[in-house]
Amino acid sequence: MGFVPRFGIFDPLSRDEIERIHQTTLTLLERTGVKLQNDTALRVLADAGADVDNKTRVARIPQYMVEESVRRAQRSILFAGRDPARDIRLGGKRVHFGTGGGAINRIDPVTSEIRSARKEDVADACRLVDYLPNVDFAMSLFCSRDVPQKLVSIHDLDAMLHNTEKPVMIVDYGTDVDYLIDMAAAVVGGREALRKRPILGMYSEPISPLTHGREHVDNVMKFAKAMLPVVYISSPLMGASSPASIAGTVVQFNAETLSGNVLMQLVSPGSPYIYGADATVMDMRTGVFSYGAPEWMITNLILATMGRYYGLPTWSTGGCTDSKVLDGQATWEASLTLYNAAASGANLIHDFGFLDFGLTGSLELVTICDEIASSVRRALSGESLDEAAISLELIDKIGPGGSYLATAHTRSFFEREHWKPQLIDRNTRRMWEARGRRSLLERATENTKKILESHNVKALTPETDNTIREIVSRAEKEILA
Repeated sequence: MGFVPRFGIFDPLSRDEIERIHQTTLTLLERTGVKLQNDTALRVLADAGADVDNKTRVARIPQYMVEESVRRAQRSILFAGRDPARDIRLGGKRVHFGTGGGAINRIDPVTSEIRSARKEDVADACRLVDYLPNVDFAMSLFCSRDVPQKLVSIHDLDAMLHNTEKPVMIVDYGTDVDYLIDMAAAVVGGREALRKRPILGMYSEPISPLTHGREHVDNVMKFAKAMLPVVYISSPLMGASSPASIAGTVVQFNAETLSGNVLMQLVSPGSPYIYGADATVMDMRTGVFSYGAPEWMITNLILATMGRYYGLPTWSTGGCTDSKVLDGQATWEASLTLYNAAASGANLIHDFGFLDFGLTGSLELVTICDEIASSVRRALSGESLDEAAISLELIDKIGPGGSYLATAHTRSFFEREHWKPQLIDRNTRRMWEARGRRSLLERATENTKKILESHNVKALTPETDNTIREIVSRAEKEILA
């Protein structure tokens, strides 16, 4: 018996329950519809056969159109790195991990004080991601708050392209994405080359409940036409912008994200759409969007199951926390959410490094999450049950009361199958004390500092660098004019 990975072992829905969610979603889209604040999108849907009310801006989408759009979407998506060795392939139960994007604060790991995030923080986060072996794609973690608000995504991407060779996922802040597409195209040799090697993806959100914004829809359509990956997911707040029940929220976010795919496939058949949602509870005592709620983890399991039902690459969340500081709660919630998302079999799992409901970014938590991801990958990797692994002859030879310590089998399987932590402490107390009695946070802080001081990312060519700077300069002049 060979090696059998266990990603996707959590499958919370029966076939009947999956069908019920799907059919109810189709009914919702056809009967209630979605509101679009974008005239072009309304015309596209009307021309394709949707029932569009131009006065209310509501489009009621027939069932056949939703299902046909699902069939048109790609089943396997290349998400390329600047370095081809960093490419990842989205589909099936292949799991990949990455940071979040858009934290407005950065926390000091020693004092726990926070300050406003800057462009240099985006660069630091991407350089850290570039080094860490279990982080597969980069989001900005922070946002560049030291530049004009309308230019945040442009300066974020500038920092990202210069500081990682891994696939890059930009956050859609509503700025015209033509600038962003041109910046990524400059790295690979033009827009046509970018279609073949999509090093840039975009995370964008509809507005719950059941509304698609004007600028974001424009950007989604432009990415679809450029054949670049789009994560178009809703983030409803249970009890506020979606029903308080998990079942009602699942149907609503399914309608919101699938209606986005309808639009993508109408403007660009076969465009690379990534299915998912980021639904959690509104804590009625505090009003917060909880990043550690078990209900949130349940919806993540359900959406991965629905994504597999549709045959679509999926998006999920883990490695984040409601805690304001990097403490026991932070590592507890980061570990639980990461294991849950990986066990769901989702293809892209983001939000490494988020504290305080995503408002604050921690580079040290990213380093810790890299270790957690390594452990989770091992825990879900499955086992070989071949003759060498079972080793019946060896057990027979050692016999009762013997020792396996000095055998070649032990040396071999220690290297092959035993997980070896890099950050977690397994020393005896005496050894731990002799090495300075350092806590997990202290070790993570030291490792993070060493990486940022020593890791150099391969530089862009001078020609590419000049082109990107010209695009950034042009964007500043045109957007701020």
